[in-house]
Amino acid sequence: MLEVRLFGEFDVLRDSRRLTIPTRKAQALFAYLLLNAGKPHRRERLAGLLWPDSGEDNARSYLRHELWRLRKTLEADGETYLNTDDLTIAFNPHSAYSLDVQRLESVPLDSSTTDDLIEALSAYQGELLPGFYDEWFSWSAIA
Repeated sequence: MLEVRLFGEFDVLRDSRRLTIPTRKAQALFAYLLLNAGKPHRRERLAGLLWPDSGEDNARSYLRHELWRLRKTLEADGETYLNTDDLTIAFNPHSAYSLDVQRLESVPLDSSTTDDLIEALSAYQGELLPGFYDEWFSWSAIA
């Protein structure tokens, strides 16, 4: 199972072993897809978000390269975490994964016990994606 922490630090574990996603852009792409799991994103939009100062052809080429890095790192165990086609990319919400942000967001405040709330709050280990300063990164872009 893939375990991802975005609060406090960017950290990815598979079966309790740390995975290294080698570049900041690949990490940003992965975080963006995770925070919007199940929603297909057009490739040209992702390329424009992550490489806003590059020409369209270069940005798409960079996106293909970072996507290759992600797949190489994530899909070694045969699990399909990324759904892709010629036009779109999405994180597979049906794959075996855990995301700290979802654990915090999924607790119903009106019907949870104190223990449930304490457990959910334990997922919060600091600011969301510290050190990520990409233009796309804001709560409005995630929502």
